[in-house]
Amino acid sequence: MRLLVRPDRSSTARPRHINPSRVRLRQEMARFAKGTKRGMRVLDAGAGRSPYRKLFKHAHYEAADFAQLDSSYAPLDYVCDITDIPVDDGRFDRVICNQVLEHVPEPEKAIAELHRVLKPGGRIFLSAPLFFAEHQKPYDFFRYTQFSLRKMFEEAGFEIARMNWLEGYFGTVAYSYQMMAKNLPAGVDELRGRGLRWKLAYIAPIVLLNRKLAVRLSRIYARLEISGRRYERGMPKNYVVVARKPETATPGTPKPPAVEAKAAATTAELEAEVARLRAETIRTRESVRDPLADLALPAEVRTVLDGVRAEHLTYLKPENLEVLARQVLDADLHDRPGLIIETGAALGGSAITMAAAKDPKRPMRVYDVFGMIPEPSERDGEDVHKRYRKIVSGTSKGIGGETYYGYRDNLYDEVSDSFVRHGIDLAEHNVELVQGLFQDTLKIDEPVAFAHLDGDWYESTMTCLERIVPHLVVGGRIVLDDYFHYSGCRDAVDEYFQDRPGFRLERRTKLHVVRTM
Repeated sequence: MRLLVRPDRSSTARPRHINPSRVRLRQEMARFAKGTKRGMRVLDAGAGRSPYRKLFKHAHYEAADFAQLDSSYAPLDYVCDITDIPVDDGRFDRVICNQVLEHVPEPEKAIAELHRVLKPGGRIFLSAPLFFAEHQKPYDFFRYTQFSLRKMFEEAGFEIARMNWLEGYFGTVAYSYQMMAKNLPAGVDELRGRGLRWKLAYIAPIVLLNRKLAVRLSRIYARLEISGRRYERGMPKNYVVVARKPETATPGTPKPPAVEAKAAATTAELEAEVARLRAETIRTRESVRDPLADLALPAEVRTVLDGVRAEHLTYLKPENLEVLARQVLDADLHDRPGLIIETGAALGGSAITMAAAKDPKRPMRVYDVFGMIPEPSERDGEDVHKRYRKIVSGTSKGIGGETYYGYRDNLYDEVSDSFVRHGIDLAEHNVELVQGLFQDTLKIDEPVAFAHLDGDWYESTMTCLERIVPHLVVGGRIVLDDYFHYSGCRDAVDEYFQDRPGFRLERRTKLHVVRTM
């Protein structure tokens, strides 16, 4: 099915364009809606035609808009200014506000009002442009950098969970060419009267050729953007902010006794659970050894393993890297068919070690966003959200005190170069780096011999299990990096394998899953 309508070929027709921003925004909104529980109350602030109402059909959706433009509106629950919404404090569990802030003459007041109507612990999703033509005139006042957005949100009292580009730079370039195609003259008739007739022979071909070229280039860059190969250097067209209203009460405001008792009970339960997991982890590490400890690593594999450790390309300790290398070697020794997979590559150290250990003829795929780690969901615990808040705050440290990998400009190229530097030519060793979110890129249609999963959070772990485990061959093994570290990963694994026959879970220094039938 084609993504666009072929434009009219008449000289006055304007071309139809693919809109990557609309595609990306719907993906982001669907992700936010997925973390909204059934029955929650959601406010669409500046709803317009309510294009995302259906994504929140499981929740109680309410729409607000000032309804002053000469355009159609969906049914509105509140006709009001976004700086003065006629509801009580803390009415909503979620707020969405898309492409609205540029139309507000006092944006700080708008952010503060959205903070007021959110419940403590509630979340807001907001998108706002940095690079966009004037529109909805005369109600078009501002464009926003990441720094202005962060300042307004933090001053309003929000905790920013994540702030990222809505589109990659290809989306911005596509939009630039769309504007060129839209505004250049479509035919010679539009050039008449702009100079002497004899000049048309020189001006018209240049102008009309540029317009046709702009149309085609806009489509090329739009398709590159939608394909998922994000390129985040240059400038974005729009930013997305997801922020949280803290649950703590205003200083000096006493909490009701019931609330204090519940908070104390919750804290005690969390401390008990942490103590239980710590003791369980210690017992596991003391009592269970590597099942392939007697399998010697070839000298060239040992050299690569030591090299990636020396270059700070992995968080894994040497003994954990050895486990991964031996599992890959074992798959070859037993002629176990299928792919070698890693999901969550970070700086690539573990993937490089596995690639060095495998037969070059065996295919290997490495999946990662190769950038900032995605936001956790409502299914993740506070430990996960606390870790994510530190990451997006910009204060997280990388291996050995270096720059955290999620802050780097072009991680995909860095990882590719690291493979080559350690003697692994991607093409010759049959290794493919696949960039994008797991839900978009992880599409397995062949057997899997071994997989190393390092997805951290609940949704990423569950996606990997759902798409890899059905293809795992008998005797094949999965090593999960974060089962003992993050609650989201642990919950996803426990939920997926509950009452699922044919698998054995081995609680080693990392959790191993073995297919037995």
